[in-house]
Amino acid sequence: MNIAQVVVGDTGGVDEGLVTLAAPVGERDWRVPLRGREALVGKLVGVWDQGADGLVHVLHGMSGCGKTAVALELLVRVQGGGQAAERVWWVDARHAAGFVARMRAVARQVGVQEVRAGGVADALWERLGGAGYRWLLVVDGVDDVSLLDGPGGMAAGTGWIRPHRCGLGMVVVTSGCGMGRLWGGGAVLHAVGPLSAEDAAGVLLDHAGGGGTRVQARALARRLGGLPLALRIAASYVSEVAGMPEALRNGGVPTDFAAFQAALDEYGAGVNPAGAVAETWRMSVELLHRQGLVHAQYVVAVLAAFAPAPIPYTVLLQPAVLAVLPGGEGLDGTTVWRTLRELAALQLVDLDVSAPADEGPLCVSLHPLIRDIARAGTQSGAVVALMEQALRLPEVRRSPQDPESWPLWRALVPHCLDLLRWARSEAVGFSRAERTVCAEAAERAALFLQVQGMYRQAHESLEDVLALRAALGADEVATASTRHTLAVTLHSLGKWDAAQELYEQVWHAVAAREGSTHPRALAARHELGRLLVDRGQLAEAQGHLQVVREAREATGGAEHPDALNARHELARVLHLLEQWPQACSEYEALLAAQRRVLGAGHPRTVTAWHNYACLLQDMGQPQEARTQCAGVLKARQTLHGDDHLSTLNTKFLMAVILWALDRQQQARQALAEVEARSRRQLGDAHPLTLLCEERLQRWVAVSASDC
Repeated sequence: MNIAQVVVGDTGGVDEGLVTLAAPVGERDWRVPLRGREALVGKLVGVWDQGADGLVHVLHGMSGCGKTAVALELLVRVQGGGQAAERVWWVDARHAAGFVARMRAVARQVGVQEVRAGGVADALWERLGGAGYRWLLVVDGVDDVSLLDGPGGMAAGTGWIRPHRCGLGMVVVTSGCGMGRLWGGGAVLHAVGPLSAEDAAGVLLDHAGGGGTRVQARALARRLGGLPLALRIAASYVSEVAGMPEALRNGGVPTDFAAFQAALDEYGAGVNPAGAVAETWRMSVELLHRQGLVHAQYVVAVLAAFAPAPIPYTVLLQPAVLAVLPGGEGLDGTTVWRTLRELAALQLVDLDVSAPADEGPLCVSLHPLIRDIARAGTQSGAVVALMEQALRLPEVRRSPQDPESWPLWRALVPHCLDLLRWARSEAVGFSRAERTVCAEAAERAALFLQVQGMYRQAHESLEDVLALRAALGADEVATASTRHTLAVTLHSLGKWDAAQELYEQVWHAVAAREGSTHPRALAARHELGRLLVDRGQLAEAQGHLQVVREAREATGGAEHPDALNARHELARVLHLLEQWPQACSEYEALLAAQRRVLGAGHPRTVTAWHNYACLLQDMGQPQEARTQCAGVLKARQTLHGDDHLSTLNTKFLMAVILWALDRQQQARQALAEVEARSRRQLGDAHPLTLLCEERLQRWVAVSASDC
């Protein structure tokens, strides 16, 4: 291999005259592997081994993602293979004048003599195209693609760098730009993205093995967005501090991965590797400005003000709202879309461009370190305005209790709860109207959490919403919906006394002001009746539920969903009163109506189906009960997963049925699993946990006596 230093003339302003074309092999750490890039390096080596394809191979990604490291790894691999390069040129393109000088130096090496101004590039590629030896040209650090235009144009194939006709050569460029139109049809783009959490954790452990566990390394890796440069900076910091005499350490300096992450979240500046990509962020904004996308910095500032989670941009980034906010003047849907696409091409964001409808809205995710940089110019007021408009959209107004709304609410929840945190902070200075929007968004998010069985998170969020609404001067009626949802959550958590007190408060407060048949009063009275059924106070429960059913049927008809819901609870009363024939007839009629009105897979339909299976077991029909229970379990696992309270109740029922079928070992194993999940998800004192514990002890005792 011939890697040389040459003296050139007319270097475009480089005074030294002496430039190097040697690869910076010292930047490659031979002691640790290049993690997470094997597939990409292998692909490039495959191109080399097959005789090259004449295309320009562009490794693109944000600053610090490891583009240079991939190019160096390729160089090492091709030098160590059976088709080693005879000539390698490494051209540093970080400065325009130095780039031109180096390209002229390459031209000299391949035999180009003095030619007329502007003709060097043509002569260079004519020589390379006819070369009879294997060569590799790497152009490293191209932040502005126009630098490669030279006397012609990169995209047109007439620039300093261009496609070639030599089957023995290969051209590789590293760049922060992934905009295909700027590179032209003669280039193939290879994205060098963030590392996976596992590979990124490996980088941290490679460079600071004593910095903590792999679990802690994965957590820090995710916080740093899997960016290799940031990972190495963090690891070096931890390693250096850990090796420092304790007497010389400043108090509170992070000495391991967990402490580093905590400091990063709390303080940001001082330990944040985001500074390593700040200059690239500035250049990216300038590039987008030159492309006519003058709102890029504003859009990123808005994205950074959202929670650190995927942002459903088709719902939250409403162009009509962005356009009237300071900094967003002139924005329309096309501009928002183009800006997001180009930010994605620069790997500053991850952008969904298509997804099945049942997987939720299209989302955009901002890289964590870019978020740290852009969040300094926070746009929290813009986020409130965008959320206010989103809450008016038909798809968002749909109740979080509706399964069809779940994919959307799954994406909205972190942003709604983040706004709640902002609204409760005195430092933010939100207006009363803005805080009201935050409370509404957070309450709907908490309802989704409650429906999904995340009761503890729902409980905490609802308490915060109530505190915020109280601070805004809301009275008992104004907070009725919040307190109703909180009561349902407490009910699910097994805190029955607190739930009953809230149900009664809401019922009486709304009925006194709005009337006893107001929907909110009826809803609270219905839930009170349901709780009384759970407590075994059947006569009192029946009285409440019968009133609710009659009122619902009077206003909405016998098959209104709320009327059917009351009818279901009344069927439960018949069941628990051991009026089994009447209960069986009622469940069967109810199920037929629910399947017709709500659908077979609706949560309410599945709940009635569960109770029907339970009735069959109580009636001494375990085989039929098992068949029905298996269907219910499959439906609930599909709806909620394995840890939801509803699913655990059905698993408990299946264990009881198995015991009745004399499959005792299988029943004990099933019940032990339910107890473990209930204890983990709901707590030691939850009624289901206690019921499992008591039943399991009884079954173990029975099995022991049988022996």
